[in-house]
Amino acid sequence: MSYFEIKTKHLVLKITLEEVSKLHIHEEIIPEMYEKLVEKIKQDGFFKDPVIVDEKTLVVLDGMHRVAAAQTLKLPYMPVCLIDYDNPEVKLRSWCRTAFKKSSSSSEALSVISRLGLRLTKVASMDDAFELLKARRLVVAVTDGSSVLGVLSPSSDIKIIYDWVKKIEHALKNSGFDVGYVTEEEALEKARKGEVTVSLITPTITKEEVRKVALRGEVFAHKATRHIVPARPMNVKVPLSWIDGTITLDEARRRLTEYLGKRQVKTLPPGTVLDRRYDEELFVFE
Repeated sequence: MSYFEIKTKHLVLKITLEEVSKLHIHEEIIPEMYEKLVEKIKQDGFFKDPVIVDEKTLVVLDGMHRVAAAQTLKLPYMPVCLIDYDNPEVKLRSWCRTAFKKSSSSSEALSVISRLGLRLTKVASMDDAFELLKARRLVVAVTDGSSVLGVLSPSSDIKIIYDWVKKIEHALKNSGFDVGYVTEEEALEKARKGEVTVSLITPTITKEEVRKVALRGEVFAHKATRHIVPARPMNVKVPLSWIDGTITLDEARRRLTEYLGKRQVKTLPPGTVLDRRYDEELFVFE
């Protein structure tokens, strides 16, 4: 297979094209998020950034909505960046949920959760909560900064657990709570400072669980995984005429490899702000 390789300090990035039908997404698609992307790609006439993909299984780690956009545009191929998902420098964390409602209390949020038929249990400490989450005994741990309650899980299957996370999230929204997505550290800090009514600490999914669920054709709820990849290629700008099926995949790959080889690559440090803040090293094609 023809690909353009970037050897970074922690990770090898292999940029190429792959058949869209062979890619396995692992998180659900939010229609309004990819519909805007479809229009932008059509307007640009090119596919700007590759999706990050596990080289071993072709499970998509980052870029679910770009895959959905490619499917909608009926593109047979799309740009991917293949990485070694088993590399320990590729981290997997969770997105925790915060719930805020003016003049509300943690007891109201807990009542919303209880009405779903889920049972609550007292947890002595956040450390204990993390152990229970890791053992797949809890759906979430709920904290207002002073105490911790566990929401007991009806199943140890991580896919089912995250289905319940989604149900809790929707129930809170329907009860007038604003729900946000933050890192574990931010969730605990916001609860401690009283900036939110409650924080919901979610279980961290393992890499093998990501692969297992994706390869059986299922998807986790939106914002289930937070992949931290130490390096990311950007701005590859693959012309749509190369990936619309008018030329073979081999020829399209050859053209892309040659095209990228002629361009300068600018390296930007972690913390760079472009369309958003990037905590990884960026390799931007000019």
